[in-house]
Amino acid sequence: MELENKLKEVNTRALEQAIAKVVTEATGWDYACTIRNIQYVNTGTAEFSLTLETTDWLMPKTD
Repeated sequence: MELENKLKEVNTRALEQAIAKVVTEATGWDYACTIRNIQYVNTGTAEFSLTLETTDWLMPKTD
């Protein structure tokens, strides 16, 4: 299978959730992540837009 096709099989939602989790843990604020505009440039290369949003920017997360 070509590398480009392997990239197309990546579970984008799982990747968004993983990125949001890392950013949330790093900042202490609850974040959501959205990946848009995926372009497969060369074999094995993808470019995409990433948006991070928080809904509780006024109050840091407390545990």
